[in-house]
Amino acid sequence: MKFSNAATRLKGIPHISRHSARILYDFILTEQPRDCIELGFAHGAGSGYMAAALDELGRGHLTCVDIERSRAFDPTIEQTLEGLGLASFVSIHREVNSYNWFLKKAVEQQIRDGRCEPCYDFVFIDGSKNWTIDGMAFFLADKLLREGGWILFDDYAWRYADALERGKSATDGVSIRELSADQIEQPNVAAIFDLLVATHPGYGNFRVQDNTWAWAQKTADGERGVRQESKSRLRSGLRRWFATRS
Repeated sequence: MKFSNAATRLKGIPHISRHSARILYDFILTEQPRDCIELGFAHGAGSGYMAAALDELGRGHLTCVDIERSRAFDPTIEQTLEGLGLASFVSIHREVNSYNWFLKKAVEQQIRDGRCEPCYDFVFIDGSKNWTIDGMAFFLADKLLREGGWILFDDYAWRYADALERGKSATDGVSIRELSADQIEQPNVAAIFDLLVATHPGYGNFRVQDNTWAWAQKTADGERGVRQESKSRLRSGLRRWFATRS
């Protein structure tokens, strides 16, 4: 499905801007991941754009995971995908309180001869924005991400302090007032990306985009940083793609 068609059908469904949706859609077309997973889908708008890109490619699959209370959203992800006619590209899973339990079961299923066999080419973490939850999600997702695959974090600069200012006392099941003052003030996703991902020896090609999205690529041993981009499958394609969106 062309981006313009998807954008028309998804107009008004939260929580992704047209700008970010275009980046995500173009990324799928450029990198052509075979197996994708989205952790945190809400109403399924981002899921819809990824499914539209997979439909345009004519191949690939998206696994979407969130918690049970997402069944009460209006619209639900099921309704969003049905409106696009792209439900066949997506598998939807819900857990009681965390997508990390889904990842735990996925790791169990992928154990082969004492090691975890990776099964995804793209991981999009767009859920809790919490150090403990999404820090663990990165650890688990790393086991499932194939070499050369990409991981994307949304809400890089988001803070619990911002939610408090808007009158929220809890987000994604986390009681804000039970957190320490410094955790409330510091962007948790930025801490995860800067301290866990960017220091990981198995990742490189780091990119923080619009102070919102943080990208990293799982590289071969010893291949780190933007200097290795020429060795990646993206080569000139993603370099031009990133350059046009800086």
